Amino acid sequence: MAGTGLLPGSRAVLVGVSAYEYAEFPPIRSARNNLEAMCSLLADPALCGWPPEWITVIANPISGVDLATQIADLAESTTGVLLLYYAGHGVLSASGELCLTVTSTRPDRPKISGLLWETLGEVLRSCAATVRLAILDCCFAGQATETLAGGSEPGLADIAHVEGVYTLAATTRNRAAHVLPPGQQDAACTSFTGELRDLIQCGIPGKAPQLTFSDIYPVLRQRLRAKGLPIPSQRGTSAVDMFYFSANAAVPREPAQSITGDGAKAQALVTIADAVAATDPGRAARLTDDAERLAQSIPDPAAKAAALTAVVRGLATADPDRAERLARAITDPSYRAPALAAVASAVAATDPGRAARLTVGAERLAQPIPDPDTKAAALAALADRLAGTDPDRAERLAQAIPSPSLRAPALAAIADAVAAADPDRNARLTADAERLAQAIPGASLRAPALAAIAKAMAATNRRRADRLIFDAEHLAQAIPDPVRKAAALAAVVQGLAASDADRAERLAQVITDPSFRAPALAAAAKALAITNARPAPGSQPG
Repeated sequence: MAGTGLLPGSRAVLVGVSAYEYAEFPPIRSARNNLEAMCSLLADPALCGWPPEWITVIANPISGVDLATQIADLAESTTGVLLLYYAGHGVLSASGELCLTVTSTRPDRPKISGLLWETLGEVLRSCAATVRLAILDCCFAGQATETLAGGSEPGLADIAHVEGVYTLAATTRNRAAHVLPPGQQDAACTSFTGELRDLIQCGIPGKAPQLTFSDIYPVLRQRLRAKGLPIPSQRGTSAVDMFYFSANAAVPREPAQSITGDGAKAQALVTIADAVAATDPGRAARLTDDAERLAQSIPDPAAKAAALTAVVRGLATADPDRAERLARAITDPSYRAPALAAVASAVAATDPGRAARLTVGAERLAQPIPDPDTKAAALAALADRLAGTDPDRAERLAQAIPSPSLRAPALAAIADAVAAADPDRNARLTADAERLAQAIPGASLRAPALAAIAKAMAATNRRRADRLIFDAEHLAQAIPDPVRKAAALAAVVQGLAASDADRAERLAQVITDPSFRAPALAAAAKALAITNARPAPGSQPG
């Protein structure tokens, strides 16, 4: 089953109790380190990727009632993933019920002065979260899996009664959890949490790029057993198959996964999906779904609209109906217009009437935009999207763009689209575009324009294209600002990929900013795949 990923409206609640009022409960200084380790692990963008504001840390709660109320309040507002982690002493009541301790728990009254696990079990069962998980690092934690399961036979989980709930416990029912001697606890985690952290940080060779607890648990169990430590227990495995807990650190990451901004990451994922769509459509679909989830979670309206527009572009060919619904949900006309145009381009061959309606609607959105720069950008995006299916309309839109830095690449995109069918028009448009590009002030804008023109010329005037791409790369390499340099080099890779995919890949590898390196690598990979798929000169079809 495909994983749900980290959904909007998720919440992680991390509880650690390291100090106690009663001497019968020795302090667990390692619990403090557990909280830091789990918080760091969850917030690591390269591993679990939880936004820090989605993580609530509760250290040394005093009252069991107050703790239960706080957790219930947090769970009530959780609609995505609810993850509850507890580290501290666990004790059994006289009737065999698991009680989680707080700092004021009385050893002789754990059920009254602590937090009865069944109370939290009810919170987990009744909350609206799509995925619910509990990780318990405490003595007798295995009892929680039996309580949640509601089964009549100890140790057997009744999956039907715990759908959507997964519990990972540090021990079996009647075993104590393991901690180091007091003198070694200041800088260490408890054995279970430390082993879980180390496993996630190292990854699991041979497994998928994303890990569920179905992947993690057998390896965690084996590692703890090999060290002679208490063996963990789990229940609710059907629920855990739906949730990717962490990236697999043992698998080389997609370049996009190192991008920290959700908008940039979403757009990079779409680019990578486009690159692999022909060879691995399932992976492309997963990447596009991930991109949409990221885009929908972006709070900034402009960044969200830009990311959703990229997602529409990625969806348009495979699922034009879904793409159109998503495009129409974009409120900003400067982004909705090119999004609708992308759908129009995708359906032009199969449904020309629909394509025409979408195209007219897109242009009607763009033309009244009051801000000149925003309107110019929207017209440029429209021309780019329509270049392959309606070059006449695309050229009319492009010629109306006042900014040379936007008009030149727009004309180049049209020239590239018509190169095979109308080489004379290609020559005229690339000549116009080059005249505009050479007058653009500033290398950070001129280099991408020249690279786009070189791409358009690659099939019709290779010598001139090589010269322009050389000039574009030379300009880009000299840009002092690292972000602008990375953006310009990524544009050069795009322009170079069609004519020299190997060189494009080498250039993409030296881009240091992952926001630009990922799409550059994807463009090079797509070009390499196309090159490798072509028959060798002189070969006969099979």
